[in-house]
Amino acid sequence: MSVRTADVVVIGGGVNGCSTAYHLAKRGVKDVVLVEKEHVASGPTGLSSGVVRQFYTLEPLAMMARDSVRVLANFRDIIGGDAGFVQCGIVFVSGPSDDAVMRESVEMHQRIGIEEKLLSVDELKAMEPHMNTEGLHYGAYEPHGGYADPALVANSFAAAAEREGVEIMRMTEVTGLKVEHGRIRGVVTSKGEIATDKVANIAGPWGRRIANMAGVDLPITASRHPVLVLERPQTWRTPTPVWSDMVKGWYFKPEGRHGMMIGCLTETEADTNVVIETYSMKTSYEETVPYSEAILHRFPVMEDGSATTGWAGLYDVTPDGLPVIDEIPGIEGFFCAVGWNGHGFKTSPATGALMAELITSGACTKYDISIFRYNRFAEHSTVRTKAAYAIIG
Repeated sequence: MSVRTADVVVIGGGVNGCSTAYHLAKRGVKDVVLVEKEHVASGPTGLSSGVVRQFYTLEPLAMMARDSVRVLANFRDIIGGDAGFVQCGIVFVSGPSDDAVMRESVEMHQRIGIEEKLLSVDELKAMEPHMNTEGLHYGAYEPHGGYADPALVANSFAAAAEREGVEIMRMTEVTGLKVEHGRIRGVVTSKGEIATDKVANIAGPWGRRIANMAGVDLPITASRHPVLVLERPQTWRTPTPVWSDMVKGWYFKPEGRHGMMIGCLTETEADTNVVIETYSMKTSYEETVPYSEAILHRFPVMEDGSATTGWAGLYDVTPDGLPVIDEIPGIEGFFCAVGWNGHGFKTSPATGALMAELITSGACTKYDISIFRYNRFAEHSTVRTKAAYAIIG
C-alpha cells in the first residue's frame, strides 16, 4: 500500500477538529487531512447541549468565547452553511457568596468588549416572572448569548473545509503515530499510512489514547453528563433566555419553541472515569428525578410540564477543568487541543483559528494560552476558575 503525504493531519471530526481543519486551509495550508473514525460530529459534539455563552472567570476563555459568539451569530456570512444559532440571551444567577466573582467577571467582560450587565433580584424577576428567586443575589445577563446546533456547526465547518480543499477521511481509525528522534513523522490509520510532520490531536475523550501513541500521557478522563428535556406547560410558552444557576448547580436551556433542557454543572461519582465505548447514552428514570426537582425549584410552573426525552454525552476532563492547547514539548510537530470539560463547542470557532496559527507559526498571538500549556501539571502551576463549578471556566 502506498504512503500518502499531508502537510497537517487533524485527528478528530468533532466541531473543534473541523474548525481547525477549515482554519488551516484558510491560512493557506494546501494539504490538510482530517481523520475521523466514524462520521463528523458522531462523538460528544453530536450530544452537546449547544449552549453559547461568554461568561467565564478566566480572561483567555472569555475572549475566545467572545470571538466565537460573533462567528456563530453570523456563521453563514463568515464561514458558510448554518449554525442553527438562536440569540435568546443567557443569564448566570448567583447567591451572596459569589458577589465578588460576579462583579469582577462582569467588569472583566465589559473591559474586553463583551456586552453584559449585572441584574438585581427584582430585575431578574421582571425578566422571568415564572422564576423562583430564592437564594439569588445577582444575575449576569449577556444578550448576545443563546444556543446553537453543535452537529450542524461541525458539519458546516466540515463542508467549508472541503470547499477549501481539505480531505476528510471518514470511517477511518487512527491506529498509531510515527515518532522518530522526538519528531512526528506520520499517522497510521485503518486505511493506510499518512506521512506528515504535523499532527493535531483534537480527539476529545479519545485524546489521551491518541497521545499515548506518541508516548505522551495526557491527564484526561471521560465524564458522562446527562441532560433531560421537558415540555413547558401552556402557561409558560413565552420566550426565555438560557439560565445558569450557580447557587444550585444547574442550567436550563430553551429547546425549540416549547421545550426546556436541564443539565447539571456537577457530576456524580458514578459518571466519572467512564469507559468511552460502553457508557450508557440513555438516562434512567431514577437519575432524571433530581433534574425534574431542580427545574421545579427554580421554575415552579414546570409542575405542569411533561418529560419528552433525555440522553447522556461525554466530557473530556483534565484535573483543573481546562484544556491542553499546546505543541507537546519533546515531540516536535505534535499539537493538542483536548480536555474541554464541556465547553469546547462554544469556543470552537476561536479554537480552530488559534490552533491553525499555532500549527503554522508556532505561536498564538491573539490569546494568552499559557494557562493551557501541557507542562502545567508537572509544574504544579494550574489555574482554576473563580466560580464554584469547574465547568464555568
